[in-house]
Amino acid sequence: MLSRLTSTVAFFIAIPGVVLGAENGPITSITLSSGGLAEVVRKADIDSTGLINMTVPLDQVNDVLKSIVVFDEKGVVEGITLPGPNPLAETFKNLPFSVDDLQSPARLLAALQGTNVLIEKAGSSVEGLVLGVSTRDEGDSGQRNVVSVLSIGGIKSVDLTADTEIQFLDEDIQQKVAKALGAVGRGKSDGARAVALKVAGEGAREVAVSYVVPTPIWKTAYRVVTLADDTARLQAWAVLENASGEDWQDVTVTLSSGAPVTLKQRLHDLYWKQRREVPIDVSAGYVPPADTGAEPRIEVAESEAMFDGRSRIAALSAAAPATAPMARKMANANVGEASEGAVTASFTLPWPVSLESGETLSAPIVDKVVSAETVSVFRPESGLPHPVAAILIKNETDTSLPRGILTVYDESEGYVGDAQINGMPSGESRMASFATDKKVRIAQSAKSDNQITTIRVANGLLTASVLQRAETRYAIKGAPDDARTVVIEHPRRPGWEFSSSEHMDDTATHNRLKIEVLEGATQTAAVLEQRTLSETYSLITTDAQTLVSLASRAPERQTATKLRELAKLQSEITQVERQISLLRARKDEETSDQDRLRANLSAVQTGADLYKRTARKLAESETRIEAVDTEIAALKERGEEIRATLGEAIRTF
Repeated sequence: MLSRLTSTVAFFIAIPGVVLGAENGPITSITLSSGGLAEVVRKADIDSTGLINMTVPLDQVNDVLKSIVVFDEKGVVEGITLPGPNPLAETFKNLPFSVDDLQSPARLLAALQGTNVLIEKAGSSVEGLVLGVSTRDEGDSGQRNVVSVLSIGGIKSVDLTADTEIQFLDEDIQQKVAKALGAVGRGKSDGARAVALKVAGEGAREVAVSYVVPTPIWKTAYRVVTLADDTARLQAWAVLENASGEDWQDVTVTLSSGAPVTLKQRLHDLYWKQRREVPIDVSAGYVPPADTGAEPRIEVAESEAMFDGRSRIAALSAAAPATAPMARKMANANVGEASEGAVTASFTLPWPVSLESGETLSAPIVDKVVSAETVSVFRPESGLPHPVAAILIKNETDTSLPRGILTVYDESEGYVGDAQINGMPSGESRMASFATDKKVRIAQSAKSDNQITTIRVANGLLTASVLQRAETRYAIKGAPDDARTVVIEHPRRPGWEFSSSEHMDDTATHNRLKIEVLEGATQTAAVLEQRTLSETYSLITTDAQTLVSLASRAPERQTATKLRELAKLQSEITQVERQISLLRARKDEETSDQDRLRANLSAVQTGADLYKRTARKLAESETRIEAVDTEIAALKERGEEIRATLGEAIRTF
């Protein structure tokens, strides 16, 4: 218990560094998920009080609270206790002083005004209640603090210097100061929480504790060496880091390649429910209105397929040396057990892992000879005339393989390129492109047409079924020194029917063609795509040009003849309307001229020569307007006759 406070003392609380391996039971196994979490299983001893004591890094507390599980056949878990998220603030919440008041005896005594103390200095002592602390200016010597104490003999002042000793006589204050100093000391190294799991059962025993915490994502790096007879040696290596904050010693490591849903929640934080404040009612209260009598009552009544062929990586590698080195054989890898679950594939390393905190480990998890073929892959949208050399690998292991980077070697030529490879379920194949095949050139040409297959007319509407066709031809000039298997990935067109004699298989975005090209030869491949559309036209409003176009594409001569007849009638109607429009323009000009003549008549004396000439011109203009009106009427009548003929032709189509 703290009983004395010396003014020059600096307080230190010794807090040992967090060494999880020393405070917790040993880790027995770790399962690293590709979702960025690790399931940690460790041994734990239950003491005679039924507690499992662990130290958890602060940044892992939320995940431990979310996921911790105790495996014990002889007991039951009763709960978990640990310090809150901010124990320092909670400690000082009910103390009569703040954490800053612990910086010096003067500040602490000022905060504890009225506390009973014993102050000793230079062989004399003063006992009494603290009145306060004042600061006196000593000029060049600086300042000094003076505490005033109310004792039996009156108020006495004592300088707080290096030889001043202060003792709290109130035991409650002593305990509060000691508790506060302890909390401050722990807060200086607040990087972990002591977790206690209460387990009821049959006394002391060893159990297993499992929990899930964040961890870096483990990665996969593949090596593949192409062999003869369309096979390749495939090795997969996992790269992982120990970022747990403690060393691993003989730990069983399992790697999970699924895509789990990973969530987090701040379970260790404090949350306060928002409450609506109800105001105090200070109103005069409800005053009911005066009764006006009853109202009258009213009554109111609710695969990729694998190909055959031979490996050609040596020919595809533009960077291959002139003299190939000696053939090499990749050493066997010590891989552990692999298993396939409902949504994950797991790989357990075959040996216990010892890895210091912060270190990285790379270890093989797959080693198998699988079916593989080297091909040249061409994508038209790349804009390049050359295909890309790729290796088509089939996953002939019993588990799904995760996505990763792949380094390609040829058994004779050595390194030939890098590639990316997506996840492969067991039995499926993936294409991994690793180099440009500049010895092969591919050109393409395309043409298209629209052909009407059927025409149906009903209720004045013409419905045409139109067959759209698009043909693409690829010309492949092979390598001068070796044969090639060329795979063309033709972009898929949604809604179009695809056909080709070289069709191999399809991906989500492309139709694949496979063409065998002999040494120095030129091969062609054709793709035909087609779809049927429906086009609808109102014959009474469709213009003559469109009708002529439909007639030229009509599959039947009789239909084409009728469409041309309709086009002729529509053309005549268009001509009549054009003539009427011209006549109306002439009438508008005459009307405008009449307005000018009438204005002149009003300004000239009646009987004068100018008046007579103007009147004559006005009469002539009126005659011309009458003639235009007669001609427009005749054209309208003609137009109605043509429309009647058009309507009858449409009705009898």
